Amino acid sequence: MSNKNFAIEKKNIINLFNQKKFVKISKISQKIRYLFEDQPDIVKIIVMSDLNTKNFIKAEQLLKKAVIINNTAEFNYILGNTLKIQDKNSEAIVSYKKSISIKKDFSEAYNNLANVQKKIGNFDEALLNYKNAIKTKEDNLEAYYNLANLYKSLKNYDEAIKNYKKVIKLDPNFSDPYNNIGTIYSILGKFNDAREFYLKSMNVNEYFAEPYKNYIQLSKIDEKDDVFNNLKKIVKNENLDEEQKEVFFYSISKAYFDIENNDLAFKYLNSANKLKLNKLNYSFNKEKKEFKKIKDFFSNKELLNSNSFKENKVTPIFILGMPRSGTSLIEQIISNHSKVHGGGELDTLPISVKKSDWINSNDLEKISKKIRNEYLDRISLMTKKKYITDKLPGNFKRIGFILNAFPDSKIIHLQRNPMAICWSNYKSNFNSTGMGFTLSQEYTAEYYLLYRDLMKFWSERYSEKIINVNYENLVENFEEEVKKLFFKLNLKWEKQLYDFHKNERPVETASFMQVRNKIYKKSSEQWKSYKKYLTSMINILSSNNVEF
Repeated sequence: MSNKNFAIEKKNIINLFNQKKFVKISKISQKIRYLFEDQPDIVKIIVMSDLNTKNFIKAEQLLKKAVIINNTAEFNYILGNTLKIQDKNSEAIVSYKKSISIKKDFSEAYNNLANVQKKIGNFDEALLNYKNAIKTKEDNLEAYYNLANLYKSLKNYDEAIKNYKKVIKLDPNFSDPYNNIGTIYSILGKFNDAREFYLKSMNVNEYFAEPYKNYIQLSKIDEKDDVFNNLKKIVKNENLDEEQKEVFFYSISKAYFDIENNDLAFKYLNSANKLKLNKLNYSFNKEKKEFKKIKDFFSNKELLNSNSFKENKVTPIFILGMPRSGTSLIEQIISNHSKVHGGGELDTLPISVKKSDWINSNDLEKISKKIRNEYLDRISLMTKKKYITDKLPGNFKRIGFILNAFPDSKIIHLQRNPMAICWSNYKSNFNSTGMGFTLSQEYTAEYYLLYRDLMKFWSERYSEKIINVNYENLVENFEEEVKKLFFKLNLKWEKQLYDFHKNERPVETASFMQVRNKIYKKSSEQWKSYKKYLTSMINILSSNNVEF
């Protein structure tokens, strides 16, 4: 290409970029991009256009050639970002570190390096590099915010709040940190402080949906509530995107339940669930296949000999069952014991089970040892107490793995009125993407049937290993049932166990409010007030001989 034509093409690309015509740049540059490998300004334009059009591989290829010619901090940084987008985490880390080696005070590179390290679980290194990002640029708001989020996920709430407040000082009009501080106060049971920060978040950004959801979850709404009246105006706004609609609809639905306007409550609840279901692209058939695979895998397998495992320092107590069956309540009671640490909903077991690739392996002993070692490594860092609770409800699917990997563990299975469970699941706005079945009355009821069938399967094989606790019996005869439970756990009774609601441990589940109050005996009967709205759910359960 002649110098004249080269100059024309270069000018053309710059003009198109100024017009934000990224697709056109990406297309016309395909055959000539090699000509610009030594032109940093044009490389950046082409790469940004590739990234805007999700042409990640083309962007990566150009950058790798450009880095050889111009080994600058900036090019290595952009290459790191491109690799990060593609989940090429190890390569991204190398590029960010090269960038920092060239430019020691590259704050943004430290921040993005930390983001990748956090993503892959290198939390100590991530903490260090967020701090390096701040050290090299004291007003790096993004680094402060990311550092606060990491502290929050590590349950270091004091440091999280401190760093969120630094973010607010740098940008008082950033609504997220106010909301996140409110969430931490909710977890800690400081509900008045939580409401204060949720309101601050709303005042900063009227259309930020999360603080509305969180505030209403904490409050018994009446018709005079300013937040409720604002919500009524917001949901009528035709410019809301699907994400906003979903959260605002959940929020106002709960408010309408509070004032007993059930028609409008269900109108918005059904709409919110439908929006969320469409977004998730959920498949109930996948659920059914998973349950079948579990049963097929364990149908002809005996429990391993427990003598093949070394004694562990911390013994897990697994609390499981359908979501909303009372697992949080039981954990709150048990974790009030002096020898028990409340672990909450740990994701370690499902991750380890998945990584074991049990579907393609038949070596139960090998699988079990791998699961055991990974799990014990994690919980040993969490506490020095003798026992730790793991109350991830969905672990009912993993009872076979639990009993083989942890023969010394305790399993508590919560049972509750099926309609109370199904109704509570359907109305709850869960954060987890694994809760897609709760977004339809039909799916919720059908999932309950899968759960019932699997628990029957486990009970037929391991009944003596599973402690069944009935939620309704527990709330009616609290003292008697709790003492029976501790006897089965081989834990000595302690008088403070009566005062479980005074337990100040952080609670992050949907039941964070209920477990800080005394037992409410009529919670399993609430669904009866909504019978006419729950016909699909009722019909499926009834036709499958489910008593409620």
